[in-house]
Amino acid sequence: MADETPGPSFKGDPPAAAKETVLPDRRELALVAVERTRMPMVVSDPRQPDTPIVLANHAFLELTGYTPDEVIGRNCRFLQGPETNPGDVDAIRQGLATNSDHFEVELLNYRKDGSAFWNQLSISPVRDEAGELIYYFGSQKDVTARRRAEELEAIERLLLKEVDHRAMNALAIVQSIVSLSRTDSIARYAASVRGRVEALARAHRLLAQSGWAGADLNQLMTAEMMDAPRGRVAAGGPSLRVPAPLVQPLALVVHELAANAVQHGALAVPAGVVKVRWAEEAGRILLEWQESGARNVKPPSESGFGLRILHGLIERQLGGKVKMSWDSEGLGAELRVPMKSAVRTGPGH
Repeated sequence: MADETPGPSFKGDPPAAAKETVLPDRRELALVAVERTRMPMVVSDPRQPDTPIVLANHAFLELTGYTPDEVIGRNCRFLQGPETNPGDVDAIRQGLATNSDHFEVELLNYRKDGSAFWNQLSISPVRDEAGELIYYFGSQKDVTARRRAEELEAIERLLLKEVDHRAMNALAIVQSIVSLSRTDSIARYAASVRGRVEALARAHRLLAQSGWAGADLNQLMTAEMMDAPRGRVAAGGPSLRVPAPLVQPLALVVHELAANAVQHGALAVPAGVVKVRWAEEAGRILLEWQESGARNVKPPSESGFGLRILHGLIERQLGGKVKMSWDSEGLGAELRVPMKSAVRTGPGH
């Protein structure tokens, strides 16, 4: 009858595998494993001055593009470059100074050819049987693709937030236009609303052309004065880039001034002219609007929507100031708008 006594369950390699007669040099096997693994690795010696690299595997050389002779004997800092964050380097120093058993840092490193990559660096101390530090073991992982994906995701979130913010601002202006426009004629009401919405659309196109980086004030002024009688508007000033948040409100302001001149001011009579000048003054856009020749023309109502939207946009939305006067020659206006991030874009016109 066969022996049915169960044998010992399998729990790993036979004990003979650990005997020196079977495995005479474990260190040699460890070196082979380090050399052939796909994980970039280096070993540094803290007992030598400047803690040089004493071992670098093939994966590390492939990642960085260096040869063994260019790596062995050097401190790992040669992988740092112009955009490496000093704070990340300090985190490495702090980890080494506190004798941490293990720590990780992500930092921007550079290959031999100058290309940058994000390195997820893991460092662990190696100690002898007496507990003395003899080596630092460092592994690297190229996480550039992940970092770029995270950056793109963050940029996308910011872009969507900004688009939403700008869309809400534009819709708020449109809502004001629709709800506050007043006239005794449906046709004139539709025309006034359409003209103001078209001004916003023209400003939107200027922003789209610049990648929402702002718009040149001269281009904005030209776009809003294109329907004025030829030769009767003189406009000019230094080339200034208007920040994106100011472009649509400022376009509507210029539209209101031009529309008022055509309906009530200098451009309502054959001899009337308009002079427009702008400049940068102490971080603000200074816009001067001066009409002449508008004799016997009735000034607009102070409660009219055009003047109300002028004050509302400049003073409340843009934090600026409006100074207006009306005499026998026509309207004179002085507008001051904080430029914030506006910058000069070229020579004057």
